[in-house]
This record gives sequence, C-alpha cells and structure tokens, in this order.
Amino acid sequence: PAPPPLVVAPGGMHNRSTPRRLRRSYSTLAGAASYLQVGPARTCWAPSAWLMLPLLAIAHQTFVPSPTVRAHAPAALRAPVRSILVPATPAAAPLLTRGLQAMHVSVAAGALLAPAVADGFAAAAWGLFDSCAFTHDRMFEASLAVSCFVAFILFFESIHLVVDPRVYRLDGAAPKRPLRGFTTQWWKTVVPALTYLGSIYVYHELSLGQLLYGPPPADVLAHGPGVPTWGRVVTELSLGVFLYDALFYPFHLSFHKLRARRWRKMHARHHVWGSTEAAAHNAVETVQNSYLDAGVQVFINIFVQHLSPWGFKHPLSRALHNVMVVYLLCESHSGYDLPFMSHRLFPGLFGGPVAHEQHHQQGNVNFHQFFLWADRILGHTPTAEQNRKHREALAAVGAAQDSARQQQAAAEVVR
Repeated sequence: PAPPPLVVAPGGMHNRSTPRRLRRSYSTLAGAASYLQVGPARTCWAPSAWLMLPLLAIAHQTFVPSPTVRAHAPAALRAPVRSILVPATPAAAPLLTRGLQAMHVSVAAGALLAPAVADGFAAAAWGLFDSCAFTHDRMFEASLAVSCFVAFILFFESIHLVVDPRVYRLDGAAPKRPLRGFTTQWWKTVVPALTYLGSIYVYHELSLGQLLYGPPPADVLAHGPGVPTWGRVVTELSLGVFLYDALFYPFHLSFHKLRARRWRKMHARHHVWGSTEAAAHNAVETVQNSYLDAGVQVFINIFVQHLSPWGFKHPLSRALHNVMVVYLLCESHSGYDLPFMSHRLFPGLFGGPVAHEQHHQQGNVNFHQFFLWADRILGHTPTAEQNRKHREALAAVGAAQDSARQQQAAAEVVR
C-alpha cells in the first residue's frame, strides 16, 4: 500500500534558532516533496525529492551569503559573515557533490524499477511542451539555444557575487572583466546571437533541412511525433550529446594540428583570451568564434539532431539536447571548479572546465569539449610537467591579485 502523503507543519523540521531564510527554504522544498508524493508517482520520485532536503542545507551553507554581504558593507563585517556561510575551504562541497550523484542514481534506479511512472513523467513533460504554441515554430530551437546561452553565460559570470572566487575559480582570483558582454563589450553577445539566428532563418527559408535530410517519416507527418517514453528521451539525449562532442573532435583537432595556416586561423579567434590573458576564462568566451568555426559546430549539431535509433528524433529530446549542449559549452568555458559541475558529478567521464581551461592555456592538450575518452586513446592528455606548469600559471594569477589587494589595504591604512 502506498504511504499517506507527508504533511510538514510549519516549524516541524526546525526550531527558532534556524535561520529564517533556511526555514523558508525547508518549508518550500518540503511542500514540493509532499506534492511529488501525490498519486502513483510517490513510489518513485518522492525519495529523490526528500533527498534534496539535506542537499539544500549543504548548498545554503556553502554558497548563499548573508544579505549583509554587500560591496558597501564594511570589511570587518563582511569577512566573518562570508567565512561562516562561504568557508574558505568548504568541507560541504564534496558532500554536495556526493548528494547530487546520489540523486542521479536515485532517479535512474526509480526509472528502472518503475518504468510506467517514468514514462508518465515523460508524457506529462511532452504534454506541457506540446501545448505551447511557440514550441512548434520553426525558429524555436534556435531561439531556445540563444536564450540558454544568455542565461548560462549570465549565471556563470555573476556567480562570483555569491561564491568566493578565491576558492572556486581555477586561478584562485576574482574573474577578470566579468559581465562585460552585457555592458561595454555588448558585441560579444549580440553579434553571435544575431549571426546565429540569421543563419538559421536562411537555413529554413532555403529548406536546407529537407534537402539534406528529407522530410519526416510519413507516420510522423500524419499523426505527429507521439508521446515519448522515458527511455527514448534519455537515450536520444545521451546519444546526441555524445555524438556532438565526438563528431566535432576531429575538426577541433585539425584546427590545432593541420599545417594549413588559413584553416588553423579560423579557430584562432576562440583562443584570443587564452593567448593574451593568464586569468581563467569567462563564460562569454564560449561564443567568441569565427563564422566558419561556429558554423562547423552548428551543422554538426543539426546533423546530430536528425539521428535517432527510432528513426526520428523526438521534439522533446531535441529541445533538451539544445539545453544540455549549451550548458556544457558554457560550463567548460566558465573558469570555475564548482561541486555541481560535470567533471565532479561524473569524474573520469567529463573533463569539464578544468580540462578545457588547460586546453585554452596550453593549446596542445584536451581537445574534447565535454568528454575525455578520445584524448586518452590518442595520447592528447597532459603530462605531469604540463599539469605542473598549468597549476603554477593559474596560481600566479591568484597570488598577484592577493598581493594587489594587500597593497591596496596597506595604502588605505596609511591614508
């Protein structure tokens, strides 16, 4: 028999000594967990929802600063608050990673043990997706990709306002010129977005999709794509991300290894930051590419979106693919090493920003954008000496910033 829905009374999970913000967060998430227990889904998804409660406490204590932590607050007040809520060496960070890994395992196990529930979740997601008129527009996928780029770039370039960059930045220093792509260097975001949207518009106007890949199957044209299963969405999403990275790998390798100077020059723009700055990257550098370089990636992505073991990739899988690929691209160029990132959740499988930052700084290692397997097979992983030099170069950035900060503080004392 199914357990009765859990009801969390206000104040039932905490006492008055618990911070008010954390009490509100607990109550909100407890309500969400209780909501997920309504109906047949409780057998599968409720444990995952309740698992988020301790994760919320860990994340809150690790990342969320007090409202008093503001730029105008006195350093004497700011330092102790930040040291408590964002520790210099956050012991909670590995625990948060383990908790997120456990959530992935919990969801996967739930889907295997209760496939009908998982399929019902996929059907509900598809129903919501299909009910939105704008998802049927031919420019929806392109608009979704641009929106995700803006959101993820903004997220990674503003997260230093919440977390301590000396702990989580790869160079141990505050990011250099963050958010400039939304202000004084607006062309770094506007030009790639308009160029991409304009190119996709021409792609549709010329019907290049039907010329290259043909029309959708007859049953899809007659009856629509149908309701996807959970297994289909997960398979198409995983396969799409893997193939995108695998198919771009030889192109990326050729941009660095071929002796054709003009061909290599097409990729040089993407490495301007790494060749001129010692500091770790900002996420906006994700979209700093030549038209040919970006075009190769876009057409590989379009090609991958037409591949499926079912003969036709479901629209829901295609949308999730765009979100996932854009996130991983922005993550790998973020310059951070955060506990929820791909290389932390799936160590040995994803390289994340740690591997890709080293690629940008040294140029001759780690040619994967997401994964690690091809670099290991072909011998393009960094040597111990390369790792040492890379760590020293990044550490020098943080040391220089600390020295400048100390000199500034000394000058203020003298004044």
